[in-house]
Amino acid sequence: MIIPEKRGGFTRKRRIKLPPFIYIVLALIIVSAGLFFILQKQQRPGLNGGLGGSKEREQSIQELWEQRQYEDINDLCESVLAEQPMYYEALVFNGFSYFYRGAAMFSLEERIPLFDNAIINLRKARMHKKKDLLAKIEYILGKAYYQKGTYYTDVAIESLERSMDLGYTGEDTYEYLALSYSDLGDFQKSAEYYQKAIEKNPSDTLFMVLAQTYYKMDDIAKAEEYLHWTLNRTTDFTIEQKSRYLLGRIYLDQGEYLKAEDQYKRILEKNGKASDAHYYLGVISEEMKDTTMARYHWRKALEIDPYHYGARLKLYN
Repeated sequence: MIIPEKRGGFTRKRRIKLPPFIYIVLALIIVSAGLFFILQKQQRPGLNGGLGGSKEREQSIQELWEQRQYEDINDLCESVLAEQPMYYEALVFNGFSYFYRGAAMFSLEERIPLFDNAIINLRKARMHKKKDLLAKIEYILGKAYYQKGTYYTDVAIESLERSMDLGYTGEDTYEYLALSYSDLGDFQKSAEYYQKAIEKNPSDTLFMVLAQTYYKMDDIAKAEEYLHWTLNRTTDFTIEQKSRYLLGRIYLDQGEYLKAEDQYKRILEKNGKASDAHYYLGVISEEMKDTTMARYHWRKALEIDPYHYGARLKLYN
């Protein structure tokens, strides 16, 4: 049996010669394709390069950071993370920028989503093998957790104290820890951190809050001491007024009515619309058996604030 040449495929096929310009075109296509893939690879975020795999992008984010253009940083970092979700520098700068954007917002509805994004990015960065920014990551994480509310206070403390263990203490680390421990009802720890904050950066606000903390601990002597320190140095009337209210309350509780009266009158000298000052002057008058003067002050309190609960209770109960 003879096998047909076409079915067996053993015959030599005739080679087709192409014109020379075709080979030139094919070579150009291959070289162009190679260059395209090389350029594409260089433009992608690389683990060994700067942010986004290019010095230009790294310089860009540093400039944005110095200018506090946090929204632009988020846009840039999100574009990098879309291709490399665990790229370290992008996670860190993204988290930091979301936090500072959240801190600048006024409403809780605007703040919380930004703090959530900060926490998500920084928790991912914390898992990374690179640890050069870990202390600052823990610091910002702690502050972000605190801003989210009471239910996150314990993890806020953990992160802030971990950042100190790693060698970083921010300008407001002690204040955040003092506030956090106060929220948990641990006023002793809170007072300790307020003391450290004062040693680092003394201010009338910190002395006033420390006095309030000692008052909550029933350490009246120290509360009074720090209130006097505040009043002797502050130029801020809001702080002065809060301090005088608390000092007046201390004297009132101790039965030192003349001293308490002096504090409330000093408030009224600078703020004639202080309804609470009139209310407490009424209480002092009541304790001193001067009912007429007591009712006068309570009526004054209601003139200023028609819904003043204490004055309404005294006059109409």
